[in-house]
Amino acid sequence: MEELNDRLRFFVEECDHVQGIQCTVDDSGGFSAVASEFLENIADDYTNIPVLLYSVRDTFSYTDATKQRKLITRSLHDAVSLSKLSTYSSLIVPVGLPSLGGLAPSLCVRDEKNFHSSAVYASAIHSISAPFRFKPAGPISNTTYAAGSLDIGEIIHILAGQNRQNMVAILDVSMPAPSLSDKANPGGILNSFHALGTEIGDDSEDFYMDESLILNGALFSGADRASVSQVKESICNVYDKGLRAKPRPSHLSISLTPLPIPLPFPSIFPTTTGRRGEILADQPLEGPPKGSLEVESVPVMTRLRSSIAIKPFIECRYNNLLRHGMLRGAKGAGLLRDWGFGKDEVDDMGEHLSKMLRIFNPSSEMTSDSD
Repeated sequence: MEELNDRLRFFVEECDHVQGIQCTVDDSGGFSAVASEFLENIADDYTNIPVLLYSVRDTFSYTDATKQRKLITRSLHDAVSLSKLSTYSSLIVPVGLPSLGGLAPSLCVRDEKNFHSSAVYASAIHSISAPFRFKPAGPISNTTYAAGSLDIGEIIHILAGQNRQNMVAILDVSMPAPSLSDKANPGGILNSFHALGTEIGDDSEDFYMDESLILNGALFSGADRASVSQVKESICNVYDKGLRAKPRPSHLSISLTPLPIPLPFPSIFPTTTGRRGEILADQPLEGPPKGSLEVESVPVMTRLRSSIAIKPFIECRYNNLLRHGMLRGAKGAGLLRDWGFGKDEVDDMGEHLSKMLRIFNPSSEMTSDSD
C-alpha cells in the first residue's frame, strides 16, 4: 500500500493541475478492501481532488450461490463494499452484468469469455472519459472535431451535486451506435442504450434525472461520419419532438474520433458490421463474428445518468446488511466480526447506505439535515 501511495504522490506532484483521479477496481473479492484503504489515503492526502471510481465485475462473480452461508457471505460483502467504497469516492459507477446477451444483436459476446466482456467495459469507460481529454473550450478552440470538454470535477457536480446528492451513477452504452438517420429506430438513437449494471429500475417518470451524454465517431448515414453540428441537431431533435420524456441532457460531449479496433480486440461484431461500424443491410445474419481485420473502428455512444433507477441496486445492499448483519439474531453478524467490523462500525455502514437511499424519497427533500 505504501508503494501505491508513493507512486500516486509522484504523479500528483508532477502535474500542473489535477482535475481528478479515476480508479478501477474489481470489488467482488479482496481487492475491495485494498481499494477502500487506498481511497481512504487519497481522501486524507488530497482532500480537494475528486475521485471517480468504476467498480467492475466479470460475469463469473454473479454465479448463483448454492449454499446459504455462501449467499449470506456474498450479500454482506456487496453491502460492505458499496458502503466503504462510496464513503471515499466522489462518484461510483458499478459496471458488470451476469450476462451480456442483452447486447445482441449489436454485439456477439460470449459470457464465458472474460476477454469479450472486458472489451465492452473498457470501450465504454474509454468513451465516457473522452471529454476529460478534450482541450478546454476557449476563444480560439477548434470545435470542428470535438465539443463539450468536461473535467472529472464537473461531471461529478452534474451527476452528484445538483438535483440530488446521489453518488452512484449508471453507465449505459450503445456499441456500435446506430447512424443518426436510422429510420428503423423511431425513438431516435437514444433508444439503443444498454445499461452495464445490475438491478437497474425504471426512471421513465424521473424528471430529476441528470445525465451526461458522449458520442464518439457518430455516423450520419451509412459509413459517412457526422459533423459536430449534425450530432447536436439530431440529439436536440429527439428531445424537442417529444421522443424522449426527459429534459435535454445535462451535458453533451461530441468527438468525431470513433473507437479504434486494435489487432488484439476480440471478434465480437456481427456479420452485418462494416469497416467503420456501419450496418450492412445486404449482409446475411449468419456467419462468424468479425474482428479487427474486418472492422477498423466503430461509433460508440455512452451515457452516465444519476436517476431513481439506481435505487434497487442500493436498496438490495442495504436490506441485505440489515437482514444478515444488523437485526437481532442475524446469521451473518459473526461473519462481520470475523472480518474485523464491530457493532458500531456495522451500524455506521447501515446508516451510510440508509442515507444514500433517503435522497430518493421525495419527503426527505422537505426535511433539514438535522431532521
